[in-house]
Amino acid sequence: MNIVAVRINGVEYNLKGNEKEEYLHRVAAYVDKKLKNITDNNNKLSTASAAILTAVNAVDDMLKKEEENQQLINKLNYVEEHEKNYVSEIEDLKSKVAELEKYVEELKGKSQLKEYEEVLKSKEAILSNTEKEKNELKNTCKKYLEENNKLKLECKEYKFKMQSSKYKILDLQHKLIETEVKLAKEKKMNNPMIK
Repeated sequence: MNIVAVRINGVEYNLKGNEKEEYLHRVAAYVDKKLKNITDNNNKLSTASAAILTAVNAVDDMLKKEEENQQLINKLNYVEEHEKNYVSEIEDLKSKVAELEKYVEELKGKSQLKEYEEVLKSKEAILSNTEKEKNELKNTCKKYLEENNKLKLECKEYKFKMQSSKYKILDLQHKLIETEVKLAKEKKMNNPMIK
């Protein structure tokens, strides 16, 4: 048993305990600090009242720590329980993987696997050809779109030229009518019989 001399609130005490000296000093320092906080906040308290309040605060701290510890224990139990489930699932998965590996080994020797590989290769070749055809179609479509845009521009130009030509034809028709009228008037004036 260890006996340690400590100071609490300026008074020397001898603490006895099976714990190490450092631990007993820590306990005394904790009580001294709590007691000083209480007496500093209210210097009219008697030593007995301050000691009781210190004990109440210390028990409050202890109960809160116990509650925290219980929460941590509950979390730990929860984690351990789930860990057991995960370990069990991992073992199940390992056994399934081992079964699958055996099955694959069995298939390697059989022709089904070879046929499957051939079908897979042919599908890959078809996919590759399809991708090439798709790219070719994209390029062809692009080319046709460019040509279509050029033709649209040309069509607009021809429409504009046609519209201009219509106006020119109308203008020429009016001039023709005017010329025919003038010609008729001149004939009338030059022809003595019409007078």
